[in-house]
Amino acid sequence: MYHARPPRWVIPLFAPIFISDLREQEITILTVLSFAVILLIFGISYQLKADQVIVYHLCFFHFRVWGKRLNPEDIHKIVFKDAGWGTPAGSIKKKRSFPIRVVNFDSVEVLADLEDFAERYHIRIEERKYYRTVYDKKKSKEKQGA
Repeated sequence: MYHARPPRWVIPLFAPIFISDLREQEITILTVLSFAVILLIFGISYQLKADQVIVYHLCFFHFRVWGKRLNPEDIHKIVFKDAGWGTPAGSIKKKRSFPIRVVNFDSVEVLADLEDFAERYHIRIEERKYYRTVYDKKKSKEKQGA
């Protein structure tokens, strides 16, 4: 099971709201909303596993909030692309409903597992322009760090 978290770079954007409200010693709707967004960013995580089916979970502080099991028949195609700034990503396009985006996982091996899953069940694969370059670069960085 692979794990991912949303990017944390958004959190400093809410610091001025907290600082100004703490100085005035009052709580506004903006303060409550910004606190809720920060809580969501810290609490949300994703899990993905690709075996005979793809199992995808959305967790909030390690409690499963939403889960989806995708059979190979439910998948239209898997698109591999770069998500910017050297981050490889994948998108599982389903025949019905919204796609599942696979990005910011703890290892790029999740993308290799998705590729193996697609080849095993003859699901159409689409690779965008710079995906392979970004994927190889990120994989070599993970090997150096390990």
